Amino acid sequence: MAQSSIRPLSVGNVVSSAFVLYRSHFKLYLGLAFKSLLWSLIPIYGWAKAAMISAQISRLGFGDLINQPETAKSAENHLKPRMWTFLGAAILVGLVLFAINFGLSIVSNILQFAVTGILGNNNSLAVLLGLVIILVTWFVQLWFQARYFIPELPIAIENVDATTTISRTWELTKGAGVRIQIILLVAYLISAPLIFIASIPLFFLMGYLVALGIQAGTSSAASDAGGVLIGLIFAFIVLVVLMGTLIMPFWQAVKAVIYYDLRSRREGMGLQVRDRNFEV
Repeated sequence: MAQSSIRPLSVGNVVSSAFVLYRSHFKLYLGLAFKSLLWSLIPIYGWAKAAMISAQISRLGFGDLINQPETAKSAENHLKPRMWTFLGAAILVGLVLFAINFGLSIVSNILQFAVTGILGNNNSLAVLLGLVIILVTWFVQLWFQARYFIPELPIAIENVDATTTISRTWELTKGAGVRIQIILLVAYLISAPLIFIASIPLFFLMGYLVALGIQAGTSSAASDAGGVLIGLIFAFIVLVVLMGTLIMPFWQAVKAVIYYDLRSRREGMGLQVRDRNFEV
């Protein structure tokens, strides 16, 4: 099939395909995600290890999409020599996005200042234009995040280095930034309920701290205040780890499907993913 005739997967196809990968390898992906989160608690080495394991999930998903599955051990052995490359790429992408967001924020503030300076602070048109500037800035920031969403995939699949994966990711996502933004929005909406559940103890903790501060001015603090605080903090940490373990494999599967789709459109890879049953 000619490369020009390859059509991109729809947003629904990408998300449903990621769900199928997640469901098909639920225990394996969950175990890897839990290991990654535990390693992320250890600075430097643990961060590199965590980045490698999360990339391992995407590599396994990609292998399944192209009908070339491999074992978790085989994928680990393949990625282990590039463990520090994953951390280096994450740092570079973080720096690039920070610089972009910082520059866009400066431009946005200058434009808003210019608008209010010309039209006045209380002018309704100035308020409207200021809102438009904020929304456009936010959209552009998210567009750049979408363009750099899959930097670990070229490292895991194509064996490139940390700097090359930046340009490779930019090349692969050319012309697909808005579509990836929509995919990310849908994925965020799917993940939101789990994130909300994990945040419930935090809401209780904040409410308790406010109540404790009010009571402190009129009466002695409750004797069990420390125990309650520790319990709420512990519950919050446990839920964050649990929800992170559930959410991470889904996001890594989304990355695998996006990477597969981009490469199949640009480089004419096989289209097995379009011929398989993706009923969720």
